[in-house]
Amino acid sequence: QPGTTRDSIRIPLTHAGRDYILIDTAGVRRRARVEEAVEKFSVIKTLQAIGEANVVILVLDARQEVSDQDVDLAGYILEQGRSLVLAINKWDGLDESRRDWIKRELDRKLTFLSFAPPHFLSALARTGVERLFPAIDRAFESAQAELPTAQLNRVLEKALQATPPPVARGRRIKLK
Repeated sequence: QPGTTRDSIRIPLTHAGRDYILIDTAGVRRRARVEEAVEKFSVIKTLQAIGEANVVILVLDARQEVSDQDVDLAGYILEQGRSLVLAINKWDGLDESRRDWIKRELDRKLTFLSFAPPHFLSALARTGVERLFPAIDRAFESAQAELPTAQLNRVLEKALQATPPPVARGRRIKLK
């Protein structure tokens, strides 16, 4: 039921021999729609939970369009340096044209999340949820990976070739 989670709820879970702590947070609505002080507090607690997490599962509702708030929240997660898994809930019951439209919306509005393929699921029907765990594990392992300096330099060089940094004061900034 939307709007019922006020405080972050921590749920210990063991799945396939691995321990997890899921933190169910309040959804984040646009600032203009946040009226109650309790809801403002809930948003602050959600943002704090993101800062504490190793992996954030951003759950979007397939029956609603991807909002600017969703885009901003995804950006905030990345700015906090958190790994991200994208889950699209309520996928069951949608017709094929609506599913295609949602996929196009995701590609258009969340292009900066190209590294995080969306996972289409239905929490109510319990379909697709099982596929989240390998994605969570991959995201966690990627975030914890240590790269040797030479390999990191190669990755940085490829990134610079693909997207050169902007010119500042008449010359390109040099990333190190």
